[in-house]
Amino acid sequence: MKVRLIIYSNLKDYVEGYNEKEGLNKEIEGEKTVKEFLQETIRHKKAMEAISMVLINEKFIPFNQLERKLQDGDVVKIFPPIGGG
Repeated sequence: MKVRLIIYSNLKDYVEGYNEKEGLNKEIEGEKTVKEFLQETIRHKKAMEAISMVLINEKFIPFNQLERKLQDGDVVKIFPPIGGG
């Protein structure tokens, strides 16, 4: 199954083969949850703590639903914490 990952933070520096313009198109075998996919793809031990928002196919996914299974063709977007003042 193919999944596309787009990262809007410096976590992209920890993803092997990440393309700044296109993100990462990854072929994965078997069933994976969103959380498993992110943990395996982003090679940073605190990566999950650095994510504030996840969208799948442009729909917001609450953190308590990251155990949902990915589907072929899903586009996963992750965003860093947002601050301002």
